Amino acid sequence: MYPKLGQMKEVLVTIQSVYQYLEKLGPKKSFQILKNLGYEKLLSLTGKVPKERLIVLTQKLSEDTVVELVKQIPEKILVEMIRENDDDDLVYFIHSLPMTDLALVSRSIPPHDVGLLAKTLGRETSVEILKTLGIEKSIALLKEIPMKDFLWLVGEIHVGPIIQLVSELSVADCKKWIKQRGLAELPILVKFFGVTNALVIFKKLGMNQALEMMQLLGTREMLELSLLLSGMHLEEKNMPALAVLKPNDLSSKNKSKPIPKKKQIPKKKKTSKR
Repeated sequence: MYPKLGQMKEVLVTIQSVYQYLEKLGPKKSFQILKNLGYEKLLSLTGKVPKERLIVLTQKLSEDTVVELVKQIPEKILVEMIRENDDDDLVYFIHSLPMTDLALVSRSIPPHDVGLLAKTLGRETSVEILKTLGIEKSIALLKEIPMKDFLWLVGEIHVGPIIQLVSELSVADCKKWIKQRGLAELPILVKFFGVTNALVIFKKLGMNQALEMMQLLGTREMLELSLLLSGMHLEEKNMPALAVLKPNDLSSKNKSKPIPKKKQIPKKKKTSKR
């Protein structure tokens, strides 16, 4: 069966777009891209992305980078990346991150979220967060937190304290906190204690005990207790030595030992008199 007239027109327009795209790039660059990607790949891509966008992006990238970009990132995701991000933001991400990391980010974080991150915090800050925390850690945390909630948190306590806090905590500890306490209390704690003091508490108690304490006392009561303790004049020399028994050991020592039962002497059988 022959293709319908509408389909033929669409194919011809797409082919024309491919040739116009290649013509704008110049013979050397267009030949390299066509050779490494193949005509069918270019035909498919130019049918889904505005020609002008493709031309601008390709002009700002080397032919090797363009080829790697198309090969490493699935077409559907690449098309969405181009649609959701500005040209300058996209080029900055491509130049700032290794291609393997960029491909991992693109497959793990929705392109819309990456675009929102860049538009809200700026492309430089966005890349700084990914690099400082590490790609895998950033991806793991952003899977736990909706992007709008993360941006709210940044707006409350700024990027620096968040990077400092998250850098020192493991992904498992961050997940525990998010699951049990959410994000709403974090700005309160960071503003009250400061990042350094908050980290000291987490490291001293461990995340499990810190969460248990907050659950037991309540956030307000814990802050009040901390404020009360901070005003006390305590001497380190009065701190009990490590040799002092722990409460559990002490209680076990004080428990009365069971009195051993006396062995019963078997009674002698009475002998009947004859």
